[in-house]
Amino acid sequence: MDSNSLKKRLEKYPRVKLMWGRTPIVYAANISRELEIDLYIKRDDLTGLALGGNKTRKLEFLLGDALRKNCDTVITAGAVHSNHALQTAAAAQKLGLEAVLVLRGVAENKGNYFLDRLLDAEIRVYEAKTGGELQNYMEEIQRELLAGGKKPYLIPVGGSSPTGVLGYIKAAAEIMEQGRELNLAWDYVVSATSSGGTQAGILLGLKTIAPAVKPLCIGVGDPREELLAAVQGLVQETAAMLELEGGVLTGAEIEGSTIAGYGFGGYGTIVKEVIEVIRYVARKEGIYLDPVYTGKAFFGLLDLAKRKIIPPGSRVLFVHTGGVGGLFQYEDLVSGMLP
Repeated sequence: MDSNSLKKRLEKYPRVKLMWGRTPIVYAANISRELEIDLYIKRDDLTGLALGGNKTRKLEFLLGDALRKNCDTVITAGAVHSNHALQTAAAAQKLGLEAVLVLRGVAENKGNYFLDRLLDAEIRVYEAKTGGELQNYMEEIQRELLAGGKKPYLIPVGGSSPTGVLGYIKAAAEIMEQGRELNLAWDYVVSATSSGGTQAGILLGLKTIAPAVKPLCIGVGDPREELLAAVQGLVQETAAMLELEGGVLTGAEIEGSTIAGYGFGGYGTIVKEVIEVIRYVARKEGIYLDPVYTGKAFFGLLDLAKRKIIPPGSRVLFVHTGGVGGLFQYEDLVSGMLP
């Protein structure tokens, strides 16, 4: 199947336009010289909604589905620094929907939490430890709103549902189209992975239209077995939705694409090694990463290239999934790690 055929298959699902258009791919010349690879960065931090980020792609399909179902309120969840929560609130307001954000952590008036407040989103903060606990709170709120006559639409953490996965299947087609326009054949596509939706979309899209390209999805600290199970489920459900015979991935393929070892103790941990990588990329290319997702994923990319697991001369595309608001959410902690 080619990119156009895959995109046609996506057209039967409702989608709202939230992105400015295709996000640019830029050449990281300085880092490329040092790593002896050809490194390009897909700027999905420039999607155009709120502070930008990968969740915009998922929300185009998720909120398209919500509007089709005549919903009036969107409920979603994440950490207090959640870029997904911010983008969801911004998209909901733009489309005339109410938003309820179910967050875990400490409600400090900074970073993305501050921007959520500027949007007049309804915010409820809990002392939850896992995404599963947040899911339970969301379902309670859903029942509460239904009892009050509302029509709520529930979006899981990270927008990671089969409907949300469609956004990154579409992104995979975009990546391959841009590669052809630039006369580039990608060897690797590298991204962060956490709730699994972005990873499932990239895996399905590449498997369907570009099986020779190797995806490397670098975990940012979530329990590996839980992540693998989530991705496996999303891949199976989404492939069935789209009837992607060639898109069915084996458990071994999913596990092989999921790179562990760069979470630094768990999701949301902020460490000096990652802050140094953020400073390195900012100095070399003028691009900021975040301390929770893209900083850890780029640390992994650097290590894989230095260890020649990504061989010299490879053409590598790093998907910058956004999240720069996290730098301001944790500015005191990050500042303490600067020289």
